[in-house]
Amino acid sequence: MDTQSEVFQKKLSGIFVDIAQKYKLPEGTFFIKPNYSEKGGNIGKLTSTEIDINEFSYPYDEQNKIAKCTSIVLLKPDRHCWKIEVRSRWYIKENIPPSAEVAEKSSGANAYYHICFEFDDPAFFQYIHDTIIYRIEHYESSVSFSCCSKFEKCSEFMKCIHSNNLYAKGCKYRINLENGRNYLLPQQGV
Repeated sequence: MDTQSEVFQKKLSGIFVDIAQKYKLPEGTFFIKPNYSEKGGNIGKLTSTEIDINEFSYPYDEQNKIAKCTSIVLLKPDRHCWKIEVRSRWYIKENIPPSAEVAEKSSGANAYYHICFEFDDPAFFQYIHDTIIYRIEHYESSVSFSCCSKFEKCSEFMKCIHSNNLYAKGCKYRINLENGRNYLLPQQGV
């Protein structure tokens, strides 16, 4: 019989695989990082769990180095519910299911919203799924560049064809293509 922790890990892993396939992201893009207390009477005790996005360096290297690691959500242990902390800049009120309880912890640039779900609430994993999708779609790459060597093919297909989809979020020409501006095609009506 699986423990609650193993069921949790399996469900999250399934979400990671589905999203990675949908967005053509490399294996290891999503990571579950447990955080343990290093001080006081709670040394070694789990204090939180992060769900992170790893952007691998480009060009790829043998070590598959991570260029950027971004926390998506922070899960805090609680006796009564699944407690998720989301930075206010990434909080989307419309994504919160009616079954969740929401409270703002603090104010300012680093404010977090605390979102609590009952342990048996299926909306918990759907919320994590939706939050990951939102963060991928609004991801800011570790680099910014005007275009890469594939820009002619990108122009031909009217979309970015770079193989590293997180790195490619830094391409300014991709943004132009997404907004209908293709500088290599003849302008219509000119």
